[in-house]
Parts: sequence; C-alpha cells; structure tokens
Amino acid sequence: MRSAIALMGFGVLIVRLRILRPPLAPQPPVNGWKLGLAFAIVGLPMVLLSTQHYFGVRNDIKQDTYEPPDRRVILSRITFLILGLGVVYYVFSAPLDALNTIILE
Repeated sequence: MRSAIALMGFGVLIVRLRILRPPLAPQPPVNGWKLGLAFAIVGLPMVLLSTQHYFGVRNDIKQDTYEPPDRRVILSRITFLILGLGVVYYVFSAPLDALNTIILE
C-alpha cells in the first residue's frame, strides 16, 4: 500500500518538476505528464492488489499455509525498474549545451 501511494505521489511530483525549476534552467521535454500518468496508472491498481494480498496473507497465516509470493515480488520490481529508468531519462534528457547559457548573478 505504501508503494502504491508513493508511486502516485511521485507521479504528481514529476508533473510538477517543470514548475519547480528556475526560469533560466534548461527545461526537460514537455512529455513529463505522460511519465506522471504512468506512475498513477501503475499506483492505482497496486492499491487494490495490495489490499487483496493483505487479506490473502492474513487468511494463509490463520490456516498456517503461508508461502511467500515470488512471482508478485519479481513483477513489482521489474515495474519499478522500468518506471525508474523513465525518471532517469526524463530528468537527464535536457540538452547539455543549454547548461552553458545559464547566467549567474
């Protein structure tokens, strides 16, 4: 549940990242809203899946039949890796030659 909420919050942060930059700093491409939307789209179903998982684990513990879900852990880590690579690309996709045009007073 915490991961889902963090994903949705991080999606909002990515969309707002452009507003937080100084006016003379190079701006990343305007496709940041797509990456933020991807985080929200992944985060919303995770809320439902985590609730379902919680009740399933609770029931398995009561019946003393709990087995850790390897497949779900691997799938979520791959999803986080892909989203993280998207963030790295988004943040560092500003042209490097534009960094030299910033004038500091």
